[in-house]
Amino acid sequence: MTLVFITLASSVDGFVSGRGARAGRGLGDGFRIFDWLSDDSAANRAIAEYDGRRTGAVVSGRNTYEHAARWGGDSMVPGVPLFVVSRDPIPDAAPGQTIVTDGLESAIRQAREVAEAVGKDVKITSGATATEALKLGLLDELVIDLVPTLLGGGRPYFHELPEAIELECTSVAVNQGVTHLTYRVIRPPRQ
Repeated sequence: MTLVFITLASSVDGFVSGRGARAGRGLGDGFRIFDWLSDDSAANRAIAEYDGRRTGAVVSGRNTYEHAARWGGDSMVPGVPLFVVSRDPIPDAAPGQTIVTDGLESAIRQAREVAEAVGKDVKITSGATATEALKLGLLDELVIDLVPTLLGGGRPYFHELPEAIELECTSVAVNQGVTHLTYRVIRPPRQ
Protein backbone atom coordinates (compact mmCIF):
# COMPACT_ATOMS: atom_id res chain seq x y z
CA MET A 1 0.00 0.00 0.00
CA THR A 2 1.35 3.41 -0.98
CA LEU A 3 1.56 5.80 1.97
CA VAL A 4 1.63 9.58 1.98
CA PHE A 5 4.20 10.76 4.51
CA ILE A 6 6.22 13.75 5.63
CA THR A 7 9.69 13.81 7.13
CA LEU A 8 10.98 17.10 8.46
CA ALA A 9 13.62 18.11 10.93
CA SER A 10 12.20 20.25 13.71
CA SER A 11 13.48 22.22 16.65
CA VAL A 12 12.07 21.30 20.05
CA ASP A 13 9.88 24.41 19.88
CA GLY A 14 8.33 23.14 16.63
CA PHE A 15 10.02 25.16 13.88
CA VAL A 16 11.15 23.61 10.58
CA SER A 17 12.99 26.71 9.41
CA GLY A 18 14.38 29.73 11.15
CA ARG A 19 13.66 33.41 10.90
CA GLY A 20 14.06 34.96 7.46
CA ALA A 21 13.27 31.84 5.40
CA ARG A 22 12.53 32.89 1.83
CA ALA A 23 13.68 32.38 -1.73
CA GLY A 24 17.42 32.89 -1.82
CA ARG A 25 17.76 32.35 1.95
CA GLY A 26 16.35 28.84 2.15
CA LEU A 27 15.80 27.97 5.81
CA GLY A 28 16.75 31.39 7.12
CA ASP A 29 18.75 31.03 10.34
CA GLY A 30 17.47 27.49 10.95
CA PHE A 31 20.11 25.36 9.20
CA ARG A 32 21.21 23.90 12.57
CA ILE A 33 18.24 21.53 12.53
CA PHE A 34 19.76 19.73 9.53
CA ASP A 35 23.25 19.22 10.95
CA TRP A 36 22.38 15.58 11.72
CA LEU A 37 22.24 14.86 7.97
CA SER A 38 26.01 15.36 7.78
CA ASP A 39 26.58 13.03 10.76
CA ASP A 40 28.07 9.80 9.48
CA SER A 41 26.71 7.60 12.29
CA ALA A 42 24.99 4.43 11.15
CA ALA A 43 21.61 5.31 12.70
CA ASN A 44 21.31 8.75 11.08
CA ARG A 45 22.64 7.52 7.75
CA ALA A 46 20.18 4.60 7.72
CA ILE A 47 17.21 6.89 8.42
CA ALA A 48 18.19 9.38 5.71
CA GLU A 49 18.79 6.60 3.17
CA TYR A 50 15.49 4.88 3.98
CA ASP A 51 13.64 8.16 3.44
CA GLY A 52 15.11 8.40 -0.06
CA ARG A 53 14.60 4.72 -0.94
CA ARG A 54 10.94 4.69 0.01
CA THR A 55 10.05 7.83 -1.98
CA GLY A 56 8.45 7.28 -5.39
CA ALA A 57 7.01 10.80 -5.83
CA VAL A 58 7.28 14.14 -4.04
CA VAL A 59 4.54 16.77 -3.46
CA SER A 60 5.59 20.33 -2.70
CA GLY A 61 3.84 23.61 -2.20
CA ARG A 62 4.92 26.58 -4.31
CA ASN A 63 6.63 28.44 -1.44
CA THR A 64 8.84 25.49 -0.51
CA TYR A 65 9.60 24.93 -4.19
CA GLU A 66 10.79 28.52 -4.58
CA HIS A 67 12.64 28.59 -1.20
CA ALA A 68 14.54 25.47 -2.28
CA ALA A 69 15.56 27.22 -5.51
CA ARG A 70 13.33 24.71 -7.36
CA TRP A 71 15.77 21.97 -6.30
CA GLY A 72 18.02 23.02 -9.15
CA GLY A 73 15.56 21.62 -11.69
CA ASP A 74 15.31 18.23 -9.95
CA SER A 75 13.34 17.17 -6.87
CA MET A 76 13.74 17.12 -3.10
CA VAL A 77 14.68 13.47 -3.61
CA PRO A 78 16.99 13.52 -6.65
CA GLY A 79 15.58 11.76 -9.70
CA VAL A 80 12.10 11.31 -8.19
CA PRO A 81 9.08 12.95 -9.92
CA LEU A 82 8.03 16.22 -8.28
CA PHE A 83 4.46 17.56 -8.16
CA VAL A 84 4.23 21.26 -7.24
CA VAL A 85 0.91 22.67 -6.03
CA SER A 86 0.52 26.19 -7.36
CA ARG A 87 -2.35 28.59 -7.98
CA ASP A 88 -0.65 29.66 -11.20
CA PRO A 89 1.20 27.77 -13.94
CA ILE A 90 5.00 27.80 -13.84
CA PRO A 91 5.97 27.80 -17.52
CA ASP A 92 9.71 27.45 -16.86
CA ALA A 93 9.43 24.40 -14.58
CA ALA A 94 12.01 21.74 -15.37
CA PRO A 95 11.22 18.38 -16.97
CA GLY A 96 10.09 15.95 -14.26
CA GLN A 97 8.47 18.79 -12.32
CA THR A 98 4.70 18.63 -12.75
CA ILE A 99 2.84 21.82 -11.84
CA VAL A 100 -0.61 21.07 -10.43
CA THR A 101 -3.02 24.02 -10.46
CA ASP A 102 -6.18 22.19 -9.38
CA GLY A 103 -5.26 21.65 -5.73
CA LEU A 104 -3.44 19.46 -3.27
CA GLU A 105 -5.89 16.57 -3.54
CA SER A 106 -5.17 16.33 -7.27
CA ALA A 107 -1.40 16.56 -6.72
CA ILE A 108 -1.47 13.76 -4.15
CA ARG A 109 -3.67 11.60 -6.40
CA GLN A 110 -1.25 12.05 -9.32
CA ALA A 111 1.81 11.47 -7.15
CA ARG A 112 0.23 8.37 -5.59
CA GLU A 113 -0.35 6.87 -9.05
CA VAL A 114 3.32 7.40 -9.96
CA ALA A 115 4.62 6.07 -6.61
CA GLU A 116 2.25 3.09 -6.64
CA ALA A 117 3.52 2.06 -10.08
CA VAL A 118 7.02 1.58 -8.60
CA GLY A 119 5.87 0.20 -5.22
CA LYS A 120 6.91 3.25 -3.22
CA ASP A 121 5.43 6.08 -1.13
CA VAL A 122 4.62 9.78 -1.62
CA LYS A 123 6.66 12.33 0.31
CA ILE A 124 5.28 15.77 1.23
CA THR A 125 7.89 18.51 1.61
CA SER A 126 6.53 21.12 4.02
CA GLY A 127 4.56 21.59 7.19
CA ALA A 128 1.98 23.83 5.52
CA THR A 129 1.33 21.23 2.81
CA ALA A 130 1.22 18.45 5.43
CA THR A 131 -1.31 20.45 7.45
CA GLU A 132 -3.56 20.74 4.39
CA ALA A 133 -3.12 17.02 3.66
CA LEU A 134 -4.14 16.24 7.27
CA LYS A 135 -7.26 18.40 6.85
CA LEU A 136 -8.14 16.41 3.71
CA GLY A 137 -7.48 13.07 5.44
CA LEU A 138 -4.67 12.27 2.97
CA LEU A 139 -1.58 12.08 5.22
CA ASP A 140 -0.76 8.63 6.61
CA GLU A 141 2.53 9.07 8.45
CA LEU A 142 4.61 11.78 10.11
CA VAL A 143 8.32 11.55 10.79
CA ILE A 144 9.75 14.23 13.04
CA ASP A 145 13.52 14.47 13.24
CA LEU A 146 13.58 16.30 16.57
CA VAL A 147 16.74 18.33 17.13
CA PRO A 148 17.63 19.54 20.65
CA THR A 149 17.62 23.24 19.92
CA LEU A 150 15.17 26.10 20.34
CA LEU A 151 15.01 28.30 17.24
CA GLY A 152 12.63 30.73 18.94
CA GLY A 153 10.90 31.62 15.69
CA GLY A 154 10.52 30.74 12.04
CA ARG A 155 8.07 28.52 10.19
CA PRO A 156 6.17 26.01 12.34
CA TYR A 157 5.93 22.32 11.43
CA PHE A 158 2.15 22.40 11.67
CA HIS A 159 -0.39 25.11 11.16
CA GLU A 160 -3.86 25.35 12.67
CA LEU A 161 -6.08 22.30 12.28
CA PRO A 162 -9.87 22.29 12.62
CA GLU A 163 -9.66 19.59 15.32
CA ALA A 164 -7.22 17.38 17.18
CA ILE A 165 -5.73 14.47 15.25
CA GLU A 166 -4.63 11.38 17.11
CA LEU A 167 -1.31 9.73 16.31
CA GLU A 168 0.23 6.37 17.15
CA CYS A 169 3.98 6.29 17.72
CA THR A 170 5.40 3.43 15.63
CA SER A 171 9.12 4.08 15.96
CA VAL A 172 11.65 6.02 18.03
CA ALA A 173 15.33 6.14 17.10
CA VAL A 174 17.57 8.18 19.39
CA ASN A 175 20.97 9.37 18.28
CA GLN A 176 23.32 12.12 19.34
CA GLY A 177 21.92 15.39 18.05
CA VAL A 178 18.53 14.09 16.86
CA THR A 179 15.62 11.85 17.84
CA HIS A 180 13.64 10.35 14.96
CA LEU A 181 9.95 9.93 15.83
CA THR A 182 7.55 8.14 13.48
CA TYR A 183 3.78 8.44 13.90
CA ARG A 184 0.87 6.85 12.09
CA VAL A 185 -2.18 9.08 11.66
CA ILE A 186 -5.22 7.50 13.33
CA ARG A 187 -8.33 8.09 11.29
CA PRO A 188 -11.62 8.24 13.18
CA PRO A 189 -14.19 5.62 12.17
CA ARG A 190 -16.50 6.82 9.43
CA GLN A 191 -19.98 7.68 10.63
